[in-house]
Amino acid sequence: MQLKIYSLASINIDEVYHVPHIVKPGETLSSTQRQENAGGKGANASVAAARAGAKVHIVGKVGHDGLWVRDLLSSSGANTDLVSVLDDTATGRAIIQVDAHGENSIVLFPGANYKVNKDDTCRAFAQCGAGDWLLLTNETTGVADAIAQARTCGMQVLWNPAPMTADVVSSKQPVDMVDILVLNETELLALARQYDGIDKAEGADEKYTSIARQVLDRLGIRAIIVTLGGDGSVGLVRRTKFNSHEVLVSSDNGSSSQSVASNAKSDDDIVVIRMGCAPVKKELVRDTTAAGDTWVGYFTAELVRLQNASPESVGSLASITPTMVEHAMTFATFASGIAVTRLGAFPSIPERHEVEAFFKSKKL
Repeated sequence: MQLKIYSLASINIDEVYHVPHIVKPGETLSSTQRQENAGGKGANASVAAARAGAKVHIVGKVGHDGLWVRDLLSSSGANTDLVSVLDDTATGRAIIQVDAHGENSIVLFPGANYKVNKDDTCRAFAQCGAGDWLLLTNETTGVADAIAQARTCGMQVLWNPAPMTADVVSSKQPVDMVDILVLNETELLALARQYDGIDKAEGADEKYTSIARQVLDRLGIRAIIVTLGGDGSVGLVRRTKFNSHEVLVSSDNGSSSQSVASNAKSDDDIVVIRMGCAPVKKELVRDTTAAGDTWVGYFTAELVRLQNASPESVGSLASITPTMVEHAMTFATFASGIAVTRLGAFPSIPERHEVEAFFKSKKL
């Protein structure tokens, strides 16, 4: 049986304004262009996972004003049978400023995303199988219940807790029940501040790696990925007695090669994987809005693909290995590299064949 991804997804209508610079306090600024697109961190990641080839079931809610967004999700390859339409609540909205360098600033209106509850996820997970993935961000209600229910069902959980809220920082969310955390530098520091004894001094990549290692030890989870913007990403994967022997990962041209992760030295059974950015020229960068969500969706889909290739390992700690994580990080990096060269959220997310071509040629 092929593993599936259940995505507890925020679903938004994005109002995108192109501006010379991000507006300052007290400033009124005219935009040069306005677009209305489908978006939402969870929806973006779901589309990315579906375009990467995974079987994705979206759990979420929209208002009647968002029916066209649900249709777009479906046409992108995701299953939307678990997306409910509310009569009395508008679809979530995001007001996005994009400056001349492609950087963005976002204001959220949660709308129907804050109507998701335990009953919705309970109904969704009744269809799941052991080893299926729960993918979620932090833009909806029902996150804590969904994680707890997923663990009861034997699912694997990847959580990108963005935006980082007070509930996460104060440990009111079950962070220690996830398998993989994906955070940026700011979110990692905010999470680390709740734990005594962790060196939280800000610094370069090495410092974030040290903080992530301490958080990984404290939580006891299987992996933490820290995205570092223009500096790439770093992954920390717990090597266990079950996954200490790495298998070969087939590349997209059918060949196999031993990865850096498989040869990594680890004195404390945590393997560190460092990943640079995809080779994208600065002048090609147009919009970074969906880059992180594209990364998360492609990363999850690649893990699922690799696990489906070794189904005997699903359900044990052997099902997430450093080699798998490194390969998924690489593929996700090239996917997000394409996304930043395009405008919008859904429209910027590449198809798998585009990522494969970029991965092989290293050229856009």
